[in-house]
Amino acid sequence: MTRHVSKAQLNTVPAALAVALLQEVANIGGVPEETLARLRLPFTLADLRGGRVPALSRVHFAVLCRACMAQLEDHACKLGVYPPMTQDEFDMLCYCVINCKTLAEVIERAAKFCAMLGGRAGRLWLEREGDSAVFHMQTFRGKHTASGLLVDIIGLTAYHRLFGWLIGEAIEADEIGMNYGELLPSDMLYDLFHYTLSFNKTCNGFRFPAHYLERPVVRLYSELVQLLKLFPFDLISTDIQTQSLADALHNIVMDKLMKQEPIPTIAQFANVFNISSATFRRRLEEEQTSIKQIKEKCRRDLAVELLRDPSLTFEEVAAQLGFSDANAFRRAFKSWMGASPADYRRRVI
Repeated sequence: MTRHVSKAQLNTVPAALAVALLQEVANIGGVPEETLARLRLPFTLADLRGGRVPALSRVHFAVLCRACMAQLEDHACKLGVYPPMTQDEFDMLCYCVINCKTLAEVIERAAKFCAMLGGRAGRLWLEREGDSAVFHMQTFRGKHTASGLLVDIIGLTAYHRLFGWLIGEAIEADEIGMNYGELLPSDMLYDLFHYTLSFNKTCNGFRFPAHYLERPVVRLYSELVQLLKLFPFDLISTDIQTQSLADALHNIVMDKLMKQEPIPTIAQFANVFNISSATFRRRLEEEQTSIKQIKEKCRRDLAVELLRDPSLTFEEVAAQLGFSDANAFRRAFKSWMGASPADYRRRVI
């Protein structure tokens, strides 16, 4: 059994992988030199092949990968009956799931979103088998080709990485299977995607422990905006997946404050993360923080943002942050920032 969790952190991508992607573009009739020229990247195909540029930065590779995958997907879809799902549509799917409460709800909403596209985004569904869950991604290809394989791999692994990012925890996948024969060298696919794949499956999908389905979504909208600048084409990144418990709690508390909803108790938080209250406290101690400290930091950070809006009164800011009145807010803010809310607002506006 092969576990797929996260990859070693890399800052550059070997030029050979960029050349391999560009070769697949050439194989479907594209012109790699024109692709590079259009992107205005600071190297040519000859530079990559000749070793003058031994590696690409993460950003340059993501830009190149996006352009190559767009051409490959267009070719794969021409052999079928549906046009491709656009990048804007994939981004919108991500925006639709960011406010879900649990991973199970994320998958359900993503499946509904794809169904609305009438086959262009394929079909998604979740199957539970005891302690395991299987995420399925069926695409409607008229013919199985290497270009379709690459596009479906990036699509399937994008969901795996997105799901892990949303819950702030790397998801262990027991098997990642593709509904294709092995149309490309396995070592090339591993170097490119860092996943060990199984082939000739009845459907694209991956199996993972079902307990992840109850994990809460701990990311914020603002974080998603940053993620989508490169995702899912930043294939070598690992920082999109893991998150400390303190960071996850910070996002949950911040979300509750912005929605003016009650902040969960320690017991409720522990239940959300499926651990005991004692384990919850111990993990926070290991990260050298506490719920009280996290709440205070969230209140301070949100107060700083709210005070930048001159239309909000101090009473409204106090209510947003959960204080009993404006005086209690003033005392707390002065202890945080060393200045009154009024002085701070005058200084920043």
